[in-house]
Amino acid sequence: MITAFLGGLVLRQLDMSQYRDLSLTGPVLAGLLLGVLLFNLSKIAGAVRLNIYQRHVGLSIGEIDNLKLYYAGMYLNLALPGGIGGDGYKILVLRRQGAASGKVLVGITLFDRFSGLLALLLLGCALVPFLGLTWLSHTVHAWVAGCLTIVVALVLAHRCWLKMRWPAIFCACCCALVVQALQLACMAAIIAGLGVPLGQYPQYLAVFLASSIAAVLPVTIGGLGMRELTFVYGLRLLGLGSEVGVLAAIVFFLITAGSSLIGAALLPGSWETYARS
Repeated sequence: MITAFLGGLVLRQLDMSQYRDLSLTGPVLAGLLLGVLLFNLSKIAGAVRLNIYQRHVGLSIGEIDNLKLYYAGMYLNLALPGGIGGDGYKILVLRRQGAASGKVLVGITLFDRFSGLLALLLLGCALVPFLGLTWLSHTVHAWVAGCLTIVVALVLAHRCWLKMRWPAIFCACCCALVVQALQLACMAAIIAGLGVPLGQYPQYLAVFLASSIAAVLPVTIGGLGMRELTFVYGLRLLGLGSEVGVLAAIVFFLITAGSSLIGAALLPGSWETYARS
């Protein structure tokens, strides 16, 4: 219901009539196919990152089996908001191994999410100099300082609470940066296909990072509605029209949903594989 409400709120504010004749040919198709490739590469990197945390608590899982479980979780994320379905399924399956308690598994799942937030904030700070934010400079500086403080706190939390060694923390954070960088590249491919001028890429990508944080909030299915709403107000705040941004966000959701359907075929096998462990 919330997804439908936000979707209606977004569409009522936009004039999408100019894109009715948009067809999957030429640059649009190339951007879409490249986006699909980059998105799935980001998910492979995400599975590797999660396995770093799992191995830290004593779970020995092969990368291929872990990737299958990861995609099965992606499929279930389409059913419940905020990734709750996929995370819950992975915790349930891994708990059956008996190698770690439910509390520990919930903990590493949260820290896996935190590492993603860390990467989003770092990349967001890196884009700030290219946004031309001449308004409220003190506010911008305070925001950047706050983001960097959160990043440091998250890194220290890995060391103090998870008791991870610095090399493992470094690897997890690098994987998180690779994940988000690949998703940024995915969005860049999409907006390139839609004809966004190169000089506006930083603004679109910065709003995309903000929308990725909004999409994690457990209020909509797959982030649909929240991401588009972020594009509407984010691009307007930066002085740009929001129609192309919303269209790009919808394409990104379709790529996410389509890629997640791979998990439908892997779902039974992932359960059986881990049940036998």
